[in-house]
Amino acid sequence: MAKKCPVRSLGDICLAELANLVVSSIGYSLHPDLDNDITVTMVEVNSYLENCGATSDIYQDLLRIILASDYLEASIRFTCLQMLLNGSVQVLITEIFPYSYYEKILQVIAAQGSGLRTLNLKGVWVKEDHMHYMFEIIRKCPNLTKLCIPYIANDDLLDVVAKYSKKLRIVDVSGETDITEIGIESLCKGLSASRLTMVDIGMLGEENICHSDIAMLLENCPNLENLATYSFVGQALKFVHDNVDQNFKSRLKYLHDTKTDIETLEIIAKTCPNLESIYLDSPNHGILHKLDGTPLQKLKIYKFYCNELMDLLEHIGGSMVHLTAIRGHGVLELGRLARLAPGLVDLDCYMMDMLSYNIDLRFDCLQGLEILSSPISLISLKHFICRSTTLRRLAIDTIAFGDEDMMSIFGEHEFVFLEDIWFTSAVNLTIATVELLMEKCPELQSIGQLSGWALTPDDLALIRGLLKSGNSCLNLTTHARDNLSLNNMGIEEAW
Repeated sequence: MAKKCPVRSLGDICLAELANLVVSSIGYSLHPDLDNDITVTMVEVNSYLENCGATSDIYQDLLRIILASDYLEASIRFTCLQMLLNGSVQVLITEIFPYSYYEKILQVIAAQGSGLRTLNLKGVWVKEDHMHYMFEIIRKCPNLTKLCIPYIANDDLLDVVAKYSKKLRIVDVSGETDITEIGIESLCKGLSASRLTMVDIGMLGEENICHSDIAMLLENCPNLENLATYSFVGQALKFVHDNVDQNFKSRLKYLHDTKTDIETLEIIAKTCPNLESIYLDSPNHGILHKLDGTPLQKLKIYKFYCNELMDLLEHIGGSMVHLTAIRGHGVLELGRLARLAPGLVDLDCYMMDMLSYNIDLRFDCLQGLEILSSPISLISLKHFICRSTTLRRLAIDTIAFGDEDMMSIFGEHEFVFLEDIWFTSAVNLTIATVELLMEKCPELQSIGQLSGWALTPDDLALIRGLLKSGNSCLNLTTHARDNLSLNNMGIEEAW
């Protein structure tokens, strides 16, 4: 039978009850038909929390839960922010608010958020008329170590960050911004330049910030490990190498480069001795061998030749744990891949010309397998899955398996770790396969996309009734999910 719902911890239950108490009190006071004084309610709730000995972690967790609750009206979420944010709170993620709340939110943070170490304003799009509040926040939050302000930053804001944020390690100023060489130069000369380990900057696939400006960051931020979204890091490294210091060494652990040529890749290998992960978007043909001496752990590559990738893995496959292959030309032989990179934990294949499995070898510890828009014969796919019993995640867009095929796979092999199985279109699979997976996969938590299977509404109602009566945590999903697509290429999520 499917895995049971875990018993909630006492701490989680108490936190949920407390959050409900706070929200209901605020919601009651804000009701338009009642003559209540919201200020009095806020004072009473805060007094209650203080008398109960609420710690900074409790205030922080309450804010996290309430601000992330989509079902709550913005007025309730804002009032809770106003009431709960104090100098002991170290982490604040505002989430999404309507424009009319932006100014008020910034005012509250500036007045009450002096103890913040992490501030994430992704849901608050600050424009010029409110930028002075951002300046005030930066000046009044000297302990910030992580600042996420995508689509907000400009040169003036970076100048304030440089002058007042002396402990900053991670900064996200990505997206379409007004950042120029002036702002980047300020950051390079700032109090936290030597501490910065990650600067998320630019737009994915677009050089909206010149690579020579990024070269300044590489040259002046000696502990920089990750430029996240920026897609032309190789060109920036080449600029430093050619124009500043031919013996330059960076501490980059991850980089993304676009249309890489052989000279640039050679410089990447030379200047990045700590490189662990790389995303190569449309590299030139015949250049991958320049990475032969780089013990990569993660490789994402778009528009390449499969035989060239295999030649590279002959040298570095032993260190690989994650491979994302997109639009590979030729045939990617999964058995040979298992021989060259036996330690792969995640394998994602998107829009490949062809996949095959003719060499009977298996991966030692493959946990994630995703195949989208990549043709592979039914026999090869079936055999490969049978040889991958360590899987935790299995996602394939279209399969021709029938119930008998699934029985031969999951009935005759033990998939004791499998948690998530997703077939977008499986028109030959019926309720019998769902029941089989429930019985044979003890850790299973999600099955989808059942709207593409041969299941009737009555079938779904029956299975869901059985799951509910058995207190099962198994989720039967009928709608499409965002992360099963080529959009699942985000740096933070996949890398």
